[in-house]
Amino acid sequence: MAETLSKAESFLADDRDPPSKRRILVEALRLFVEQGVDGTTVRDISRASGYSNPALFKFFASKEELALHLFGRCYTHLGERASLACAPGRPFGERLGSLMRTFGQILEEQPQVLLYVQDNLRVYWPRLTEAERGTALIEVLRGLLRDGVASGEVTTTISIDLLVAALSGTVAQYARMRQFGELPPGTASSVLEPLFIRMISP
Repeated sequence: MAETLSKAESFLADDRDPPSKRRILVEALRLFVEQGVDGTTVRDISRASGYSNPALFKFFASKEELALHLFGRCYTHLGERASLACAPGRPFGERLGSLMRTFGQILEEQPQVLLYVQDNLRVYWPRLTEAERGTALIEVLRGLLRDGVASGEVTTTISIDLLVAALSGTVAQYARMRQFGELPPGTASSVLEPLFIRMISP
């Protein structure tokens, strides 16, 4: 059993977390995405992680607490990666390309992160602390599109909020279709970037 997390999973745990907690977090996230939080039992997580039920309850008081913890980690991770990709100081096109490459990396390496956030936003987002909410992925996208409107590179005939909904919804649906094998593996950014550019262009 692996005792360390892959680079794509490292954000789930703290450096001081023991191997048991790390493995529980990884397997719980996988199961929550595949079966849903309600459809996953503590026994399922214990079986998949190789650690007993008491090991899970040592770190989390309940499955629900574990689910909220994972949501906070995933939500914060997405916002931080998007913020970094869209950092100001570069032309709009460069920032958009950087964001698309970041989306592509997430979809290729961490699709469960995006799917878990999308599927559980309504339930867990209101329960996050202000610190955990940080910079939302939606706000990063909205700010980027506003800058694109100001530079004449984003259409003004469609509201920014509608464009944000269309872009974020497309990414989420792409991730779901990939998960269920309805789309072949490939470089997500090369597929999504030209589509997004067509959607937002004046």
